Amino acid sequence: MGPKILITGNLGYIGLGLAEEAKKQNLDFFGIDKEPQTGPGVVSFNLGNAQKIQAAIKDFKPDILIHAGAHSALIYKDNLYDPFLEDFFSLSNILKALIDFPDCRLIYYSSSYVYSGLSTDTITSEDSPLKPHHNFGVAKSFFEQFILRNHKNSLIFRLCSVFGSGEAKHPNTILQFVKECLEKGQINIWGEGLRQLQYVYHKDVINYTFQSFNLQPGIYNLGGDEYVSVAEAGQLIADFCKVKVEFLKDKTEGETLPFLENKKIKIAAGKNLFTPFKIALAEYLKAIK
Repeated sequence: MGPKILITGNLGYIGLGLAEEAKKQNLDFFGIDKEPQTGPGVVSFNLGNAQKIQAAIKDFKPDILIHAGAHSALIYKDNLYDPFLEDFFSLSNILKALIDFPDCRLIYYSSSYVYSGLSTDTITSEDSPLKPHHNFGVAKSFFEQFILRNHKNSLIFRLCSVFGSGEAKHPNTILQFVKECLEKGQINIWGEGLRQLQYVYHKDVINYTFQSFNLQPGIYNLGGDEYVSVAEAGQLIADFCKVKVEFLKDKTEGETLPFLENKKIKIAAGKNLFTPFKIALAEYLKAIK
């Protein structure tokens, strides 16, 4: 028998991939999402309901709890107060319920936005001092410490921009470019496309998560191994879809975040599971086509 896995946000972008992998491995799986769902092993309720999350954890008794039910960077962009409160109460309810399950491994997805505010010339490690200026980074850096101080058996992944299979509710540049190809027959790139992004393949996030059940607790960077400019990513997608690229020079480009070093997770897992960007992108685009 493998571990019993509880996934919050099991209908979300990452959560759905985790749930599919758990089923593929024939693991005992239980999913919670605020969106409507029915069937064996799944329930629907808001994680802000302390009684329901406590009852669910007490009844299922998970060995692994993967918390993937939180807001995205886009929701936090212009509003820290509302998404922070919802995410905080959800997380605090989970942590309170886990008091009776100290051996349960809690896995949480943080973000590379915790490194916002650092120089883009910096290669960041998990020990880099943080001074985030983005709302999402401020929230995630707080949640990291809140978790580590309240549940010792926790593992936190700092994710960069995730792309790949599944339906993201808030698309990143790659998904946005794909949609433009399909809907407009061209790709629009703001400015000169010089903004550098670090992408991580959806499949790689799932694979590393399932490799992390027995790793040492703590924080791990989980970003791709390459910096890719928006212009380069857009041109690769345009070439595949056989559409043109137009640069909107009057538009201001987005923020470039410092590069995440992935050394710690590779050593801890004993393997490099990161798919090279061009290979991952081609695989993704072929699946869409």
